[in-house]
Amino acid sequence: QEPTKAYVLVQTDPRTDRIAEMVRAVPGVLFAVDVRGPYDALAGSDRAGSALEAIIGQIRGLPGVIRALPAPLSAASADLPSADAA
Repeated sequence: QEPTKAYVLVQTDPRTDRIAEMVRAVPGVLFAVDVRGPYDALAGSDRAGSALEAIIGQIRGLPGVIRALPAPLSAASADLPSADAA
């Protein structure tokens, strides 16, 4: 599995059920989990630039999604070990 290069923060309409399963179906998404707080799901991708923007566009098109924001990793954080290495 490629290392995560960016996270995507997903916010949905309050009436929307869990969204991570639909987000995981988007090509280029490595993982997605439902979370609590100001966002409803967190996704990870190994894509950057225009490829990441294309993924975000697909996520924004999912039913109930209000907002999907990219959070690319900085070079320093990209060097951190993954949870798999722990």
